[in-house]
Amino acid sequence: MTPHNNHDEEAKKDEQTSTANKDIESTEKLSPDIGITMPPALEEEINDFRSEAEKELVKLAEIYGPAGAKLSRVDAVTLMDGWNKVLAFQTMWKEAFFMRWRILLAREKVICSYNHNDTDENNDESNSKASHRFEKVVKLAEKMVDKNQDPIALCLGSRLSSGKDTMLALFDQTIRDLCPHTQTVQREAYRPTLEDGGAGLGFSLECNTVEEIFRMLSRCGLRPKHVGTALCEAFLWSLESHTPYALDDEKEDLEQRPDQGAFSRFVADKVARMAIKDMINIREDFATPMFTFHLPTFWRQVKAHPKMKNRFGEKFYTNLLTDYPELLDYFARADMDTLSSHIALAIDLMLLRYSEVVAEVDSVFRKTVDHLADMHRRLDIPTDAYPSIGLNAVKTLQPFFTEYVSSVENTQSPVTADELTQGLVASYMEVMWFVFHPMLKEEKLIAKAEAFIGQCAEELRWPQSQLSKRLCQVKLEINKTGTYSHTSDEIQVGARLAWRNSAKCIGRIAWNTLEVRDRTHVNSPSAMMNELIDHFMTATAGTNIQSVMTVFRALTPDESWGPRFWTEQGVRYAAYKDEQTGEILGDGANLEFTEFIVKKGYWTPPEPRTQHDILPCIFKMPGIDTPIVHEFDPKYLYEAQIEHPDYPDVAKLGHKWGTVPILNTMAMNLGGIQYTALPFNGWFCSIEIVRNLMERYSPEKFAMAMGIDTKSTRMWKNQVQYELDRAICHSFDKSGFTIVDLETVGEQFVTHCKREKANGRECPGQWSWIGGLAGPTNVTWHKEMRDFLVTPQYEYCAQQWKVVGYDEEPPIDFELKSRNTSSTTSLDTLSLAINSDEDEFDIKIPRVLIAYGSETGTAEAAAGRLGRSLRICRPIVCSLNDVAGMDVVTKKAITHVLVLCSTFGSGEAPSNATDFMKTDIPLRLLVGTKVAVLGLGSSMYPDFARAGINVANKLNQAGAVELIPLTKADEAVDSPAVISGWLELTKNLILPESLETQIEASLGFGNEPVEYKLKWSEATEAKEIVPRFSWPTGESICRVNEELIIGNDPTRSTRRIVFDVPPDSSYITGDHLSVQPLNSFDMIKRFAMVFEEELTNAAIAAGRDESDGTDKLVTWQLQQTFEVDCLDNGQVYPAQTCFSTPSTLADILQANVTLSLSSASVNDMVMLLKEHTSMMENNAKVADFVGSLEKLIGEGEKHNDGGSMESFLSLYPTLVDLLEAYKRSTKSVDERGVGSVPSIAYVLPILPRLQPRLYSISSSNVSSPRHVEITVGVVHATTDDGVVIKGVCSNYIAGLSPGTDGAHVSIHQSSFRAPRNLESPVILVGAGTGLAPMMGFVQDRAIALKKEGNTDLDGLECHLFFGCRSEEEAIYKQKLDEYERSDVLKLHLALSRSKVQPKMYVQDAVERCGEHLASLLIDEDCHYYVCGDARMGDECYEAFVNVLRKFCKMSRIQAVNHLKRMRVEERWQYDLWGVSTAMDESYAASKELTRKKRASRAMNWLNRMNSVNEEEIM
Repeated sequence: MTPHNNHDEEAKKDEQTSTANKDIESTEKLSPDIGITMPPALEEEINDFRSEAEKELVKLAEIYGPAGAKLSRVDAVTLMDGWNKVLAFQTMWKEAFFMRWRILLAREKVICSYNHNDTDENNDESNSKASHRFEKVVKLAEKMVDKNQDPIALCLGSRLSSGKDTMLALFDQTIRDLCPHTQTVQREAYRPTLEDGGAGLGFSLECNTVEEIFRMLSRCGLRPKHVGTALCEAFLWSLESHTPYALDDEKEDLEQRPDQGAFSRFVADKVARMAIKDMINIREDFATPMFTFHLPTFWRQVKAHPKMKNRFGEKFYTNLLTDYPELLDYFARADMDTLSSHIALAIDLMLLRYSEVVAEVDSVFRKTVDHLADMHRRLDIPTDAYPSIGLNAVKTLQPFFTEYVSSVENTQSPVTADELTQGLVASYMEVMWFVFHPMLKEEKLIAKAEAFIGQCAEELRWPQSQLSKRLCQVKLEINKTGTYSHTSDEIQVGARLAWRNSAKCIGRIAWNTLEVRDRTHVNSPSAMMNELIDHFMTATAGTNIQSVMTVFRALTPDESWGPRFWTEQGVRYAAYKDEQTGEILGDGANLEFTEFIVKKGYWTPPEPRTQHDILPCIFKMPGIDTPIVHEFDPKYLYEAQIEHPDYPDVAKLGHKWGTVPILNTMAMNLGGIQYTALPFNGWFCSIEIVRNLMERYSPEKFAMAMGIDTKSTRMWKNQVQYELDRAICHSFDKSGFTIVDLETVGEQFVTHCKREKANGRECPGQWSWIGGLAGPTNVTWHKEMRDFLVTPQYEYCAQQWKVVGYDEEPPIDFELKSRNTSSTTSLDTLSLAINSDEDEFDIKIPRVLIAYGSETGTAEAAAGRLGRSLRICRPIVCSLNDVAGMDVVTKKAITHVLVLCSTFGSGEAPSNATDFMKTDIPLRLLVGTKVAVLGLGSSMYPDFARAGINVANKLNQAGAVELIPLTKADEAVDSPAVISGWLELTKNLILPESLETQIEASLGFGNEPVEYKLKWSEATEAKEIVPRFSWPTGESICRVNEELIIGNDPTRSTRRIVFDVPPDSSYITGDHLSVQPLNSFDMIKRFAMVFEEELTNAAIAAGRDESDGTDKLVTWQLQQTFEVDCLDNGQVYPAQTCFSTPSTLADILQANVTLSLSSASVNDMVMLLKEHTSMMENNAKVADFVGSLEKLIGEGEKHNDGGSMESFLSLYPTLVDLLEAYKRSTKSVDERGVGSVPSIAYVLPILPRLQPRLYSISSSNVSSPRHVEITVGVVHATTDDGVVIKGVCSNYIAGLSPGTDGAHVSIHQSSFRAPRNLESPVILVGAGTGLAPMMGFVQDRAIALKKEGNTDLDGLECHLFFGCRSEEEAIYKQKLDEYERSDVLKLHLALSRSKVQPKMYVQDAVERCGEHLASLLIDEDCHYYVCGDARMGDECYEAFVNVLRKFCKMSRIQAVNHLKRMRVEERWQYDLWGVSTAMDESYAASKELTRKKRASRAMNWLNRMNSVNEEEIM
């Protein structure tokens, strides 16, 4: 309803302005006369706000009359009656109101943006031009709302999704307050929404009173212009347009002048004016001395206090985690030092930015709290922890209350400790009100999802393990995307349950036979229309109507409308109004819609027009300007001609009716996910058609055709109704279509209720729609019913075409300034800005690019696994270097880019991703392309997952759209579970079950699995012994290979190895040497013997003599060339492997594939063994063995825990170990007793590439430019299960013969560089082979000192901390002693297993020299280098933090920030690698220790804080 501005009543304006001023005055608060003035900026902001409020109140007075006009009792009853009708259709009405409110404000914003600072005063334009411009405004406003860029969306932020419910609750309670004596519910009525937080109406609220809702709107930054006339207009308009079956007196009230109608005066006085007053109040609440003076002054004093300076964060979190240990789990993986810095900034924000507590959308305050909110959500801090956090903040500050209270005691503004506490709590609540909500929203969605998935599990009879796994998937998807997707089974269960739970439906007895068609993957409008045709055909097959629902995609978190049908039913008849007589031809209920689509040119009626012209199906997709209009072929639209068995004249009336009641405008909420496009049909009950014909067509004509005298026959309409009911049933029966009469459907409903009772379920029912509909003679009349809400549930939708107002004329005061054609700010430009990322709807099969950056093979193996799961899409799988520049995206029309990238060294990308990082991607090349990035790494490194972060940023800058946010897999904690979860999530998002099924059907895919086969080439000569692989690009000769450790322990070996520098290469001290290893002959032989039967048979088939024996036949076959073919869906193509073919198996096994198992390849191998087992007969024992493998790795993923995976790898560290164990388990079911394994052809595609290893160079390029030296710790360890592990590369190069053998090596540039200035203090830390680069640095330093002839070395500081087990393992000790005697360095040796010295690690040695090191660290030119095991590097970092705290009197935050600054200035460098496997613990034990340590980061931090004597560092 558009307000009528009465410009003729000028005499009232002064009175109205006076009334508005009184409204303002009534909210004023006198500033206390205490000598403390309000800050000028705050005073100016409040005055500006009051001025805006005054203007809005004047407008309200002009339109709706003066404030305070009392509503009469008649008005109150009118409001309550009308509101009851709204509640009956509340889901439709609240959406209509809320979206209309947003639309109106978006229009205003468009007009203001267009007219802002315009100097062109030539505004004369014709009405047609004004209409054309207004139409553009309407479209732009719609796009703005679609993109959630309108004022309401920007203000509400994360609360936007609950905005409709909140506003419904506001109106509901305000209206109920007018009639408090009638709110005691006795039977069928809608409960007050605020009585139970909205639960009675299907939603939950965070506000419990009207006042809290007003305050919420104010907090979010809504201004008077938002809640004034625009809100009133939206309220009245939605009552008029979206309240079905309104009574005449209710319609008359809405048609009155705004200053006279009950509804209009109510909304202006009780809602709009009250909201504006509260907005003024909340701003002035924070303009008092407590917030403008005391709290800011108090906080500044606290920060400057000697005991608190730079230590508030430490104190805060120490108290918090000590007093509330239950919170430790939530901070388990958090960087507590960073959080400690942030909390002080948060208090700054809370107590110093008082003028912004009422947050404008673009204020620093709002942006900062939004960032804090996102950080807390990512940490999974539960909302019930916030009270504890608040109490802890007050507790941390309380020791300083007394001093501050005393300091202001004798001033004009004294304050008490209690008042300070109340002020702190109020400020905390205002900030946390923003911070907690995103997490609250996520918690609510997870709770809804858990409830719904639990219902599905019950209906589908899932085992507990399946339910647990599904809930983990859902929680992960919600955490990453803010929403989640349903499987086809879940959608089917949900749709059926929603029908079963529909309290208004009398005919739900067949709820469990509903056929649900999952079409959530269909995005193309044309494809959606084809699906609707299929729906018609399915529903009417054989004329026996089947209940069917077709479900299209759900509403996404960033959408306002989602996909919508405008046509309410599958078959609706047009209506035409005669301009002269006013008579209506056709279905009068569709008159407004018919006129709208004809006026807009969406549809042209047929000629001649009839009373049964079928309206087209009209559909609107987000991002597409115009709706999709489709006229169905009549052959799909079955109609029944209406005739009567006894009155032939009824047939002459020519009436007919569609036989399938397809409802298009219902929504469905499944576990918090909203579906807005789901055509659904059951079958008609005859009374529904009777009611429609009686209401929309002339009942008098029906009476005449039946011979009923309308003048003399009493209750003639009842008689017509009865006969018309007979006619409908007769007509449908004659046509052969299903229909049910009122008596039958009543009996069915009672039967349904009995069935529900037998299953322990109470049946909800709304009597007015069931007993009231059926009448007093029906069995349902006397059935008592309870109308309660059960989810899932169907909901009414608002009519989008009405809400947006496509056909509206410009308002009287519409003015849009004309512009010069050269202007850069036009409506077209605004349109481009708002709609710059329209979606592509016509892509059916996803075109996927999977790119990896992998140094150790984990990322590459996971990429291969993902490629196999998406095989139906035929994805491209390659390294990032292969797609540098991303030209492939346009060439191959890629729709999805999935990247898995590990991090190497100091945050660098792996070698097969460096070209990608160096190559620019054209701006906007990836617009519309969906991307997902998995960053692999270890949190033990300072630059955890840095390469993945850089890749994600690079793709985003090119315009890519995030499929899911960047995910980090932490090798030190939970990498296997995170990788598996990410792979599964991305696969499901790209290829949901419904799309995969449709693609398989369209491509003719059967149920046959993919087959792999080895295609052997023609036989060639072979040597008696498999030759060592020789690199075609050449090898560098090994010149020196000597043992450095003294002793005879074969498991302890560290070797000095020297190679020739590769041709055309050079290195710099600190670089790495990349060595490409070869798998050992022993491992290759074991692998070959696992497949001896397959290889032997192939050799015999190639003509070899069986009498040669197994060893010779296998050796010969290993040297034969082959290819791997993949047979998929009847097509043969080369299998995707990490090696090129044709090649020999011997070469591939030596140089191309890794035979070690990793968390990335285990799942695929176990799945392969499971599939192979399923094809075996009598396989129970083998299945048990495979089941034990699944259980072992499954438990780790279930608990998001890497522990079980480590146990698996402890048992089976290599593929050969696993295959040998599997083969042994199959011997009992193999008739020949030799065991069975899958074919090599199935194993090879799974195997990851054998990656080169990087070693720190330990020589100096100055003294040895043509030879490069490395220090290699030869890995020889035993797992907890007694399995021996030999490092592939270290054992390979340890076995090279100097002077004859060579290896494939290359120089890998590093950022690890010594300082150029010899006078710079240097601290070197290395443990074990971590000494390697330090030796090069020391050599360079010795040469430089000698070259300069510097004899006075007293002022030069170079400290080397070297750690090893014992004196025998002190490698290079003789050289180091020489350097120390020459004053090149000061050596600090730490021995952890010495027989003569106390146990000491390098971090202990650092702390022992702490005082001197502290003096060096604060030198602006000091450089620190650490190399070795990452766990050791972590401990040394903590040692240096403690040194700075103890000897430089720094807080922990200051110490951490000092070291961070050294890193930024490249004075703190590290060269770290994963946990050592041959040092102090066994392989599995060391990995487990590290994992637990990183997972309990908060506890470790707390222990460190408590271990330091505070008095010592003050």
